[in-house]
Amino acid sequence: MIYIPVDTLDIYHNFALEYYLASEKRFSEPVFLLWSTTPTVMLGKYQDALAELNLEYIRQHHINVVRRYSGGGTIYTDEGGYQFTFIQPDTQQMIDFKAYINTIATALNQMQIPAIATSRNDLTVNDRKISGSAQYKHNGFTVHHGSLLFNTNLEQMYDALHVDNLKLRSKHIASILERTINIQTIRPDLTNQDFAADLQQHVLATVTNLRTYQLTPTDLARIKVIAKDKFQNSQFIYGHTPTTELSKKHYFKGGGLVKFDLTVKHGILTELHLSGDFFSSIDQYLLAKSLLGRPFRPDQVRPILIQQLQQQPILGISADDLLALLFS
Repeated sequence: MIYIPVDTLDIYHNFALEYYLASEKRFSEPVFLLWSTTPTVMLGKYQDALAELNLEYIRQHHINVVRRYSGGGTIYTDEGGYQFTFIQPDTQQMIDFKAYINTIATALNQMQIPAIATSRNDLTVNDRKISGSAQYKHNGFTVHHGSLLFNTNLEQMYDALHVDNLKLRSKHIASILERTINIQTIRPDLTNQDFAADLQQHVLATVTNLRTYQLTPTDLARIKVIAKDKFQNSQFIYGHTPTTELSKKHYFKGGGLVKFDLTVKHGILTELHLSGDFFSSIDQYLLAKSLLGRPFRPDQVRPILIQQLQQQPILGISADDLLALLFS
């Protein structure tokens, strides 16, 4: 395994670093990163920014907005929390969190933090969330990244995000504050620096052939370009909000929230927008393109959904699940 020190709180740099390691640097060994950010909201790949974010609050409090290449929900991060990243060669398209989450859970338990893996991508202590993970596939690599609430400003997190009531109701939770907890509440003896050092030590303790890699000026120059072109790109971050006639939304247990916005004219599907906090490598624009212009009937839509999900599955959600939602 290769450990790469990250000495910046710049989210655009750090996401660009992940992308660079999967697209250009391409180490043959797994890579581990541990990093933090200034106050930031991170949108999932398939999410609608206007629906997820309190944009006026974010503007007033100078909070960064970024969109991940991974699916899942919107999260808030700041200097009080930590992000971890694993990057490794992997030709499988199916999203799989287990090995990565278990690595972090084991390390936390060794630090007397009784974390357990729950749902599809969370770590909890006493049924309260301390960590969430997301993952994407790119160029034959898996990029798995997750957050850890250590001393995060939970009030600011609450104010910056709009959490879908359908998702909260499905989990029998009244609010985002009710379902989260800072790790420092559990281990008040730890400082931020202590926590990061201990976590890094425990994650890397069992690794054989560990080496550290320092980013070169050439690396940093490419990362800067990627950050500007991709992660600071306002079109990528905010996209477009479709004007539609129908909206279909459902929370799938084990799969996540899925929303379709669509327009049907004279029985023909003329507009389709897929969003949600699910996990997949699916290209929502290619999916829409393959369906637009077709009669909006189950027999016309189902074969396309099956074909698309065979190539790029959605974790915990089948083609027939999506079909049932579209025609509900």
